[in-house]
Amino acid sequence: MRKRVYGILWGTALLACFAKWPLLPGVLRLICWVSAILANAPGVLVIGKLFGYLWVRTIPGYLGSAFLSMLLWEPVIRWLERPVSHSRRVFLVGGAGLALTGYGAAVERVNYQVRSYQLYLPDLPPGLEGLRVVLMADLHCGPVNRPASMRRALQLANDCRPDLVLMPGDFVHYSHTYFPEAAEWLQGLRTRIPGAVVTSWGNHDHWNDIQRANSVLGACQGHRLCQQRLVLTEGRTLEASGQGLWLCGLDDLWEGKPDLAGILRGIPDNQPRLVLCHNPDVAEEQSGGRVDLMLSGHTHGGQVSLPGLGTPIVPSHYGQKYASGWVVGPGGYPVYVTRGLGVGAVPIRLGVRPEITVFELHRNDKTRQTVLL
Repeated sequence: MRKRVYGILWGTALLACFAKWPLLPGVLRLICWVSAILANAPGVLVIGKLFGYLWVRTIPGYLGSAFLSMLLWEPVIRWLERPVSHSRRVFLVGGAGLALTGYGAAVERVNYQVRSYQLYLPDLPPGLEGLRVVLMADLHCGPVNRPASMRRALQLANDCRPDLVLMPGDFVHYSHTYFPEAAEWLQGLRTRIPGAVVTSWGNHDHWNDIQRANSVLGACQGHRLCQQRLVLTEGRTLEASGQGLWLCGLDDLWEGKPDLAGILRGIPDNQPRLVLCHNPDVAEEQSGGRVDLMLSGHTHGGQVSLPGLGTPIVPSHYGQKYASGWVVGPGGYPVYVTRGLGVGAVPIRLGVRPEITVFELHRNDKTRQTVLL
């Protein structure tokens, strides 16, 4: 038992290294990647917590995860090797693991939740009173997140009757060949304001050829904002300048050069603004102007929430703070982190349903949020 488990751990660690080899055929790279992530999950949890998501993605990170996995598997192996009811223990552990994995992959991964809020903004023009804004992120179109499986999310978003749809990044996963699928999904969005699908880029869009992303998604309806901004006027049209509600799109924190102060520069102080920013960690590191609400994704809510532990894996340098929901960073402005639609390397969700968020905008003397019942 011990030798078999250790052999699997080291073998999958080597597979993870091969998964980063660009000359390996795409299907084999995918098999290596998924098997290595799953088999090294305990080690990935530890390294992800201690050293951050970026280090895990390196070859030393995967080898280190295999070593830590052995340490974590040791008490499990000893329990399984006890002579009493050995087969029963193996059956219970294996059966529970398969059941949870199957439920997370087949059921909860596509069990979309619509969350609704009233958002009160100072200086909101009267003509934008009652504006309905839908927030979604992290499509991750790829081998796991197929457009057909996310058709329900598209229908739910359209059923919310949005005036405006905001999507801060990560449209594909694993390969640039999935950008056309993401574009087709985006084309299915229906907004009451023509062309009001506003997007920004995430780390996976950069990793999978940002030029391809600009080419393919740029042909879709709507507007791609990368260190750019638009204003939604009181007449409910999107313009390059004017007065109204400003929509500002930042570049990705990991792979781009987001500049919050720069994108806000020149906007009159008495005009409200929403900021699209894929990675919510920007709220810890940048300020420099009025931000009524930053809208982010990236963390997927952690994808897996464990009783008493919360979400062990959050791709953030600030732990579970930016896993999901309402947060206030050091800059003093509110951030909303959506749990996203798709999944990342581990193709399951447990206790963290995918999310579609609706904000209904109203004018008030200060920014606040109220849950719509």
